[in-house]
Amino acid sequence: MTRIARAIRRPVAWWTVAALVLGTFVGYSALGRGAPAVAFQQAGHWVYNATLGAVFRVDGGGKNVDAEVRGVRTGAGSQVVQGTTNGYVVNSDGVIVFGKSDLTVKTTVRIGIPEEPIGIEAQSGPYLVYRQHGQIVRLGDQQQTVTVGSVVSSAIAAADGALWVRDANNFCKLAPASTELACTLPSQAGDAGALLSVGGKPAFANLSKRTLTPLTGDTAGRAVPMSVGGALPTDSVVAQADVGGRIPILAGQRLLLVDAAGAKAAESVTLPPGHYDSVAATGAAVAVLDAGKRVVRTFAPDGKPLHTHELKKKAGNHKGGPRVTAGQDGRIYIDDETGEVVTVVDGDGTVSEVDTDGGNKPVSPAATEKPTPSSTPTPTAPTPSSTPTSTPPSTPPSRRPILPPIHVTVGPGKPRSTETVAPPEHKPRKTETTKPTPPPSRPTTTKPTVTKPTAPPAAAPGAPGAVSAKPGNGKATVTWNAARANGAAITSYKVSFRIAPGTFVVGLPESGTATVSGGTRSHSFGQLLNGGGYIFTVSATNRVGTGPAVDTKATTINGNAEPPGAPTKVSATTKPDGSVTVSWASANTADYTLTGFTVIGSDGSSTAAPAYVTSTTLKPTLGKAVSYRVTAKNSAGTSPRSAATRTVYPYGPAAAPKVTATPGKGSVSLSWTAPNLGGGQLVHYVVSVTGQADRTVTTTSTRYTGLTAIQLTFTVKAITRERNNASSATATGTAGSTTATPAASAPALPPASAPAGAVRRTSRRRRHARKEGQW
Repeated sequence: MTRIARAIRRPVAWWTVAALVLGTFVGYSALGRGAPAVAFQQAGHWVYNATLGAVFRVDGGGKNVDAEVRGVRTGAGSQVVQGTTNGYVVNSDGVIVFGKSDLTVKTTVRIGIPEEPIGIEAQSGPYLVYRQHGQIVRLGDQQQTVTVGSVVSSAIAAADGALWVRDANNFCKLAPASTELACTLPSQAGDAGALLSVGGKPAFANLSKRTLTPLTGDTAGRAVPMSVGGALPTDSVVAQADVGGRIPILAGQRLLLVDAAGAKAAESVTLPPGHYDSVAATGAAVAVLDAGKRVVRTFAPDGKPLHTHELKKKAGNHKGGPRVTAGQDGRIYIDDETGEVVTVVDGDGTVSEVDTDGGNKPVSPAATEKPTPSSTPTPTAPTPSSTPTSTPPSTPPSRRPILPPIHVTVGPGKPRSTETVAPPEHKPRKTETTKPTPPPSRPTTTKPTVTKPTAPPAAAPGAPGAVSAKPGNGKATVTWNAARANGAAITSYKVSFRIAPGTFVVGLPESGTATVSGGTRSHSFGQLLNGGGYIFTVSATNRVGTGPAVDTKATTINGNAEPPGAPTKVSATTKPDGSVTVSWASANTADYTLTGFTVIGSDGSSTAAPAYVTSTTLKPTLGKAVSYRVTAKNSAGTSPRSAATRTVYPYGPAAAPKVTATPGKGSVSLSWTAPNLGGGQLVHYVVSVTGQADRTVTTTSTRYTGLTAIQLTFTVKAITRERNNASSATATGTAGSTTATPAASAPALPPASAPAGAVRRTSRRRRHARKEGQW
């Protein structure tokens, strides 16, 4: 056994750790069918079952289902990609995000690109590549969009986590965590071919020139000739990775295994007649899919046939076909059109099937009845053509919410119809667990949906149905059908709107949300732009959580504009600098787009304001009473005037008072004239003098005593506020000032213990002072 084969047979936990550490790579051949045919995954494989409305995780090693996310409703065939913590169900409009740890739907991410993308998983991803629109979307906690600039012909992710795409003229690299696309390697626009991974590194298989070019460094490597005998059509399908140094290529009815080093001639395998459109390599095996006959064939790297397996037939008309996915765990996964059966190809080429039937979850008869042409209604006669999911689980559903489905390993060269054998002991138990049993002549395949031993656990609701919007004059009414409750009554619906691409609004909301009761089936939104486009969204909530959201198509509002209503909550506020700020709330009437506002004063003033503001600052006459009203205007006319504001009295700082100082013996008497108060109301005066604490007085005079006979500076300033408004801010006026020198006071008497000479000298000084008139 080769080292690769031995590695594949190691426990799946090893592969899980390896996938998380090393990341994964994905590729897609633009030369195959229109929908993405192959996408690499991290450890484990997630698939969307459209019949049950659930996402299942398939353990390729154990061949069973080990996780389930319910309450997911989207189109059949939707692909699922995963990141480190979240999984993403990709539909035509965007993705439904679910948690891989709590197994619940978190949100719906709207992409808005009408194209089925290539889903690519990588260390820095996952990515969605929209080939025709030339857009790359990196999913995660923060969605990022990178524009390529032209149509993308193919895309892969290398082992280092870098995303590679080929546009019209270049090979472009998007490094992990980067939003800048580096397109430094030129590509010949006329050459047919596809990107692929060779030994984990990017390369380009040029089908036109029959060469293989490595894409490493700043320049492309040396082109290696592909030694291929016979014709090599330019519409051949190239696998996304090599196997044992060989590159698998589907060339019509041939499988070519091309030596990547160019040293050996390619192995050529002639395939049985059929329509082959997918090829994938993993471990030590190559798998090709005959989509017409629904047959999978596996081969060794040297072209030796390994196994042949017939996929289960699908009843009804389903779009697309089986999706082939090469997993990082060394296996290939093939999802059928509805996601009910996943075929697993191991690294050694053996084939098994896993049914994603939901265990004991309630399903419709169409989900449990999987008839084949040779099926029989008799419950006690198992036949080789009986499908695994027609056999109920042997353990009561109440004990195991998710049961491992039956899987069958198919030997080489044998069709599926002769390999699938249900365990014989399950058939009698089918009769025991679906009592009462109908007469043998009646079919029993629908009974599992009629009698349930145990009710399943509640889950988040399904998606609302028939969501639509009816436009009106500046408004729209959204209607919907009830969502599936999934075991818990719906408590509310969340209804929202957002502007469609290309619509711009001024003075109107770009989005809005409303929550209505669980019994409501419609809701109306106003304040919408006539002629503008909007998208409306509805989701249901129960006690478990919120289900997937459903969008309407872009809806154009078709009403005619009307004059707006009057603005509300109009107010006026004075400031100490003499200004007045007038504020308002935008008019509350729908059906309009505002072009501006007008502020009208009772003093005869009129001031225009742009539509994007809700306040303006004015400079009216100080001290003159004034009130204000506001009108709104649009293309249809002008609104009525709003209610008037309160009457305000603009005010500013007071002028400087004229100050007079009269000195005395050790004192100064200070007085001043009342200044111009600048339209305000006096609160008090603040008087300051050198070396003294400030005084607050309400009169126009004050007196200082006990002063020293030195020159002093005195200042006075008025403090004012708005008239009749005690809560208004105060204004500090300009200071008026003067200087004065107090007269000297009489000498102090000497203490009693002083000598007689000192007393006589003091007496003489007093007499002298009286004679000079100083005391």
